[in-house]
Amino acid sequence: MSRCIAGTEPLTTTEGRVLALVDIGLSNREIATALSITVGTVKCNLHRVYEKLQVRSRLQAAAWAREHIDLASSMTAFSAPILAPKFVSGP
Repeated sequence: MSRCIAGTEPLTTTEGRVLALVDIGLSNREIATALSITVGTVKCNLHRVYEKLQVRSRLQAAAWAREHIDLASSMTAFSAPILAPKFVSGP
């Protein structure tokens, strides 16, 4: 599943997932854990995302994505329980 982005190459599935997790504020280590990839792979994917979106930072990438693509669809391929302990408060 790639994302078509006007004027640039489409994001790969992994790039889209990494971008979605950047958008919700996860660190590279947290993204690596959530996607079962290495931190180095996260950094490589982020670098490609920055190039494709023509941005220079996580903040710019997240802002661009919020304006142009549906990030929720990027998150459907991995299970939510991975993220639950950090973002859901319990009783």
